[in-house]
Amino acid sequence: MLSIVPSKDIETIAIEVEGRASKADIEKLDHVIRDKVSEKGHFNMYAIIYKVEDSTLFDAADSAVIDRHSWSQARKFAVISERDWTSAASGWQGFADGLETRHFNLDEMNDAWEWMQE
Repeated sequence: MLSIVPSKDIETIAIEVEGRASKADIEKLDHVIRDKVSEKGHFNMYAIIYKVEDSTLFDAADSAVIDRHSWSQARKFAVISERDWTSAASGWQGFADGLETRHFNLDEMNDAWEWMQE
């Protein structure tokens, strides 16, 4: 399940992922991204990823209809997880020029927020 959680920063969308992410989860996130881009022109992503099946995020994303233009406005992507998912997020590099992606361990959540503010 992918949940949108409160963010400490108006430019950042914060999510938590655990278990299986569905097509509906990705489409809900797409709506939030569209709204953020409409409001700010860009966005950052703060993603806390707990235990998920390797393919669940990608299967859900591949099956969802998303606004690629809005997603391309991502500036920073903080991945907070015991597993380093940043190589998986590198697929965004193809359509989000200048996207900075960085991995943080679960005990480094505050460090991730600080990096988002830089």
